[in-house]
Amino acid sequence: MRAITYNSYGDIDKLQITELNSPKPGINDVIVKVIAISPNPVDLKKLEGGFKIITNVKKFPFIIGCDFSGEIIEVGKNVGAFKVGDKVFGMTDILFGGSGAEEIKVSQKYISLAPNNLELNYAAALPQVSNTSLLALRNIAKLRAGHKLLINGASGGVGSTALQIAKLYEADCVAITSSRNIDWIKDEFNPSKVIDYTKEDFTETDEKYDVVFDANGNRSYPEVEKILTANGIYVTTKNNVYTQIDFIKQFTKRKKARVVLSGKTSTSNLDLIRMWVEDGKLKPYIEKTFSLTEFKDAYQHLAKGRTRGKLVINME
Repeated sequence: MRAITYNSYGDIDKLQITELNSPKPGINDVIVKVIAISPNPVDLKKLEGGFKIITNVKKFPFIIGCDFSGEIIEVGKNVGAFKVGDKVFGMTDILFGGSGAEEIKVSQKYISLAPNNLELNYAAALPQVSNTSLLALRNIAKLRAGHKLLINGASGGVGSTALQIAKLYEADCVAITSSRNIDWIKDEFNPSKVIDYTKEDFTETDEKYDVVFDANGNRSYPEVEKILTANGIYVTTKNNVYTQIDFIKQFTKRKKARVVLSGKTSTSNLDLIRMWVEDGKLKPYIEKTFSLTEFKDAYQHLAKGRTRGKLVINME
């Protein structure tokens, strides 16, 4: 089978299509014929060696990617919830897995049936960004109706998903984006306010927020602390010294800065996402699709940091 792999850490030029043996399932695993994958920034961080203190325990080659959708072609003997022929979507372990192959082995704990009202390849764009948004807003921020929420990086994969989830939780949402995305954000998501970061610094305001979700991960806690309410919380997608300090403080006082780590998903989270999609309450926004042979173009596009929503690589 073909897979998008790399044999050493580095840039996108390290990626190549390699012939690998087809995987065999463990007793709790399924084998998925992958229809599509969806690139995420965390794929590039792993490629560049950002997790090598952990991933070095595994030998190269590594397979790129974590998001996928496809069809189950084999199941382990202890798999009861899924069967051969099921259309599924899910996420491999970010550190030790990889989805960018024609066939992958994945635990039954990390998949769900794909939404029945969505093209199967588009379902690949859902898992990582939805899981990250869900963990950030529901689990960490404890978002609830009436909360005032600010999302920095609202037009990206995580941000555009978080906007939709925030609406489901009935939060009062303010979106931060660039000039070229202002109208798109207003038309598609209808937040209470949209701020153009090229013209206005959202930290220089008298407004107070219960939650600041930094989906871009390009601001710091000291910058946003002054716009948080007394019990407000800052959640970022990138670890920094401030989230580490607050981790140490967690047993003595309320944490004000937290990082959301979406290394793994769960069937229950994916089931919830599927339900929202089937109910018309959540959808992926796909800026562009690529063929398998265009995989480098896809990751180069992602690396520019200007993607509106998500990208999809069709593996067939």
